[in-house]
Amino acid sequence: MKKIALILLLFSSILIAQEKKSSKMGQTTLEELKMTIYDKDSTATAVVLYEHANRFPDRNNDEIPRTDYYYRIKILDKSAFDLADISINLYKKQRVKNISAITYNLTDIGTSNKTHLLDKDIFTLKEGENWIEKKFTLPNIKVGSVIEYKYSIISPYLSIKDWNFQSEIPKIKSELDISILGNYTYNNKISGYLKLDKDAPSIHKNCVYIDGIGDGDCAVFSYGMSNIPAFKEEDYMLSKKNYISKITFDIKSITSYRGVIDNLTTTWEQADKSLKKQFFNNQTSKKSFFKKNIPEEILTTENILERTKKIYQFIKNHYIWNDKYWTNEDAKVKQAFQEKIGDVGEINISLYNSLKAANLDADLVVLSTRNNGIPTKLFPVIYDYNYVIVKTVIDKQTYFLDATDKFLPFGQLPVRTLNGEARIINYKKKSSWIKLKPKYSSSVSTSVKLDLNEDSIFNGDLMIRKTGYSASKQRKVISLKSEEGYLEDFETKNQDIKVEDYKVKALNSLDKPIQEFFKVRFETSENLGSKIRINPFLFDQIKENPFKLKERNYPVDFAYTRRSNYYISLTIPENFKIVKLPENKAISLPNKGGRFVLSTVKEGNLIRLSVRLNILKTHYSVEEYYALKEFYKQIIISESGYIILEKK
Repeated sequence: MKKIALILLLFSSILIAQEKKSSKMGQTTLEELKMTIYDKDSTATAVVLYEHANRFPDRNNDEIPRTDYYYRIKILDKSAFDLADISINLYKKQRVKNISAITYNLTDIGTSNKTHLLDKDIFTLKEGENWIEKKFTLPNIKVGSVIEYKYSIISPYLSIKDWNFQSEIPKIKSELDISILGNYTYNNKISGYLKLDKDAPSIHKNCVYIDGIGDGDCAVFSYGMSNIPAFKEEDYMLSKKNYISKITFDIKSITSYRGVIDNLTTTWEQADKSLKKQFFNNQTSKKSFFKKNIPEEILTTENILERTKKIYQFIKNHYIWNDKYWTNEDAKVKQAFQEKIGDVGEINISLYNSLKAANLDADLVVLSTRNNGIPTKLFPVIYDYNYVIVKTVIDKQTYFLDATDKFLPFGQLPVRTLNGEARIINYKKKSSWIKLKPKYSSSVSTSVKLDLNEDSIFNGDLMIRKTGYSASKQRKVISLKSEEGYLEDFETKNQDIKVEDYKVKALNSLDKPIQEFFKVRFETSENLGSKIRINPFLFDQIKENPFKLKERNYPVDFAYTRRSNYYISLTIPENFKIVKLPENKAISLPNKGGRFVLSTVKEGNLIRLSVRLNILKTHYSVEEYYALKEFYKQIIISESGYIILEKK
């Protein structure tokens, strides 16, 4: 969701003496052109040599805030050519001016060659009613090029765009200068693990003269950071917005020239009212509509829990989710209900109204999804929230409901919602915070029983049992294909296995474990003369460590705990002897974070092998990263072991 405050700035005749600090074009050097590798990160495909933004009231545009942007970037690999594609998004009354761009290349004789962007190669695209996009691509891009460009945005809005010191590529230097009239105050927040090497707030006395009133002051902020490493994403993380080094500004208050203070950062009580009026678009009072459209037998179900479950199932079956999250004021539940398709807001606000229509307890709950970032609790920033679910209490038991996913059971929330605390909106009582957790535990249990015949072929049974999120994922995989197509994919993934029979149990009983039963034929592909080498880890073997970074400066977040149990028994003929088995192994994570146990037992011509892997926490700190990385390394080593048989 594109966010911008919709409050226009009103200026009188203001004269500002603040000197502009904007960067000028033409700063590229021969030394930068000769660079072939960035010495602080040899893997970098590009490096930002310098970037700068300067925001100030523009005297030439009626003192409306203007931000001058400047970027200079070295291209080190062709995979970074897309950095030459520039898009500038403009909202309503925002304007862009002074676009200038140059590509520098090194000539054969060691001089600099410039290629300028032409005005005809700047394009304007309209995106909906409110947005315009300016696009251009710097010309003559090659490996070794330095691209340099600048532009200015004139914006009559109070919002200040976040400044990201860190990005996917390293930066040598990044700076931000902001000059704000003294009658405007902002909540500014620096996030990320990197430290500023320039943080110089100051007051510019008498920077403003207002006709009929007198002199005023300006707040000046100067920030800078040098030698900034690239932010490298890895598995099992929340949104990088939480961890990337940046500075944000949220408008707090405006003081009029008569001294009247208008607080724009409201209390949560005021924010809750704004949510109802503006963000829910007054769609929370449509229970009469849903009372007419929900079958009478559902509304009159006597048992409260059963009535709630039936309404939840009715809404879930009625709608198709369009994969869009909560789009705030655009929600129109009546229209969405009639079209049987909607976004998260329309579907779950329909569920809320339906529960109210059935005289059931219900509250709306707003949250930010895992890919959207963790919202601040210090002060309300309602644009931080992009998702809404429903809370209901039945016989003192609390349930959180989301009707967008047809494969989740009653009370189980999608993984995308597990992002710290959510805000329960209660219009009669005080709203409150709640940490969302899964209702059902997630596990995978695999049991394999195989007999080896004289032709070195195993025949036997496979059973896979899944609960929680693992079960929901599996139900979706199975339901989206025919049985024949599903089994073809299964055999493609497990190339040595041929499925001879298949059954599934509890496919549509979402609150129960799903169980799959296979009759299988397994041909060993490693026949070494008189010996046979068998990989006993036929399913869910961990072959790659998800944790590869030399240093990870943000926590690991699994979203939910998980358990995996794998058991296999192999019966071998009397004319074979067992030469080697995988080594037993037991390892644990610190702070009771998890455990891995591999055990093998030989009983005559029967081999039993079991593996247990438990991830017992959802969150692992930066300090626990190396232990987690080593934990998975040892699992991979253990699961690379083989069973070796030899004919007698």
